[in-house]
Amino acid sequence: MKGKFFTAISLLKKVFKPGERSLSRGEITHRLVSFFEEEHEEGEKLIQAALNAEKTPFREGNSRAIIEYKQEPHAIASHVYKILNDAKVPLTEETILRRLRSLSLISWNFSFDRLGLITDSRFSQVELDKRWVLSDWEPVNDQVYQYFMNQGIGELPMREIPLLIQMKLNVPKNKCLFFPELDERFFAEDEVLYLVGQPGEEPHFTDSENNSAALQEQTKQSYQEVASAVETRVVEERTADNSKTVVDQVLEDLLGGLIKLEKRSGEMKEEVLTYFTSNDIEAIGTLMKEKERNEKVLEKLKEIIDELS
Repeated sequence: MKGKFFTAISLLKKVFKPGERSLSRGEITHRLVSFFEEEHEEGEKLIQAALNAEKTPFREGNSRAIIEYKQEPHAIASHVYKILNDAKVPLTEETILRRLRSLSLISWNFSFDRLGLITDSRFSQVELDKRWVLSDWEPVNDQVYQYFMNQGIGELPMREIPLLIQMKLNVPKNKCLFFPELDERFFAEDEVLYLVGQPGEEPHFTDSENNSAALQEQTKQSYQEVASAVETRVVEERTADNSKTVVDQVLEDLLGGLIKLEKRSGEMKEEVLTYFTSNDIEAIGTLMKEKERNEKVLEKLKEIIDELS
């Protein structure tokens, strides 16, 4: 599924290795099948779509069997690379131009096409909305979907997905791309990510009125349970290949502390209701002080984990 998010030109750029300027159709198709799990017929269609695209860097060579790739990046493209690398999220053409202007690198009438990103192998473009990303960023939709299926859950708050991806895959968040809005297996509503059972079906936890409540209870696993399960698998994987370092252990300890603080935050929500009911003003004041301190430590811990991961 990971190849479905990008334009045909972007996919073809990904299969050309550094220094390669031409490949046979057969080799390109083979790499598309290997890298993106495309069917052979789909590989041929992608090649033709890239050849027919406007401003394409690809063309047929002396024979139809050879595809040539011509790169013509602008010198400013290196600044675009830094902008995307710092932003860590896909950006629109207008946003990229605006940031280049803020750095006094281009004039107001500078055309985006002059940057040559469409020919530059360092950049890829999202098919649906034409945003730009770095080519070494990896879509993780398949992994997130598999995690939902393996855990038997049907929903998670959107704010928890980045940390889940980071812990589950052991990959820095700035190297991951998650496109729920472009994937029919997911849908998001009110800051919650839901899993769709099959394309075109309703979410599996709302199939009928009779079992809706039970299924929702099953899918609403807490952040702590999800994070603990992911952390356990990460520790096991690192131990298995003998690659765990002191830094890995420190990160695991920090994540353990993060989980405990999140759990305590949930407990305090229940406690404050109890104190309000009994009109225990002193206990409420003490709890509010603990809550404020808890939130400060949580925020700092998340910043440290993000920086070290």
